[in-house]
Amino acid sequence: MKNITAYLNHIQYDGALTPTFDTLYQLHLQHTQSIPFENLSSFTGAAVPLSIPALLEKFTIARRGGYCYEQNAVFQYVVEQIGFKTIGLAARVRLNVAEDVITPRSHMLLLVEANGEQWIADTGFGGMTLTAPIRFAINDIQHTPHGQYRLTREHALYRLEARIKNLWTALYVFDLTAHVAADYEVCNWYVSTHPSSHFVTSLVAALPEKAGRHVLHGTQYSFYSLTGEADKRQLSSVDDIKGVLEDLFRIRTAGVVGLDERLERLVSSTGAETSLR
Repeated sequence: MKNITAYLNHIQYDGALTPTFDTLYQLHLQHTQSIPFENLSSFTGAAVPLSIPALLEKFTIARRGGYCYEQNAVFQYVVEQIGFKTIGLAARVRLNVAEDVITPRSHMLLLVEANGEQWIADTGFGGMTLTAPIRFAINDIQHTPHGQYRLTREHALYRLEARIKNLWTALYVFDLTAHVAADYEVCNWYVSTHPSSHFVTSLVAALPEKAGRHVLHGTQYSFYSLTGEADKRQLSSVDDIKGVLEDLFRIRTAGVVGLDERLERLVSSTGAETSLR
């Protein structure tokens, strides 16, 4: 086993390091509540390397987060060091996408073996990230600390759905084709550099906690309580946004080159759009 102590300390995990479901569950839960989902690198035009040393340094030393390729690459590495068998998969996002639109396989998730069963683990799907692994079983309603999920199937495609406002909503679809690091490198380059990529054009952050989920889209901050209530507010300045990123998402912004300038443009464009309504 390679040294993963800094990671375990960062997510405050001091439990067993054995490939059991209990270990997988607790690692998944503490990872998602400790390492924020965020796209500050691609948003500011910085490179998004997927090497494990670079990612571990970003998470544990720079006190940053990342999106699906970063989150799940590190999680896969850690659980494999502990002895879990994993398969990397790729999904087409369906959340907030029209039925007739075909999306690319731009999302990374994992299939993990534990206790003689297979489990879906996914530590990087923004505001709807699984906070615990779910059993790879069709049509079973599965409970996590932050909501209900289920897998459905149509031919060779599996669909992950979440219950949102009492409606089952598709998050993404995938098959069981194994993907490796080289596949994710190509996808990562596209989503982190293409001019039309959501991760290039918009600011996104998310972090679950015991009481609910913090979510930031552009200049709108929201807290979605587990009781079903939502608290939303518009952020109107660079300092407001950075304060929310630091205080609520626990993202260290000081080392992000060009962030102030990029946020200023975001605030200005949002203000211009609002004035035209």
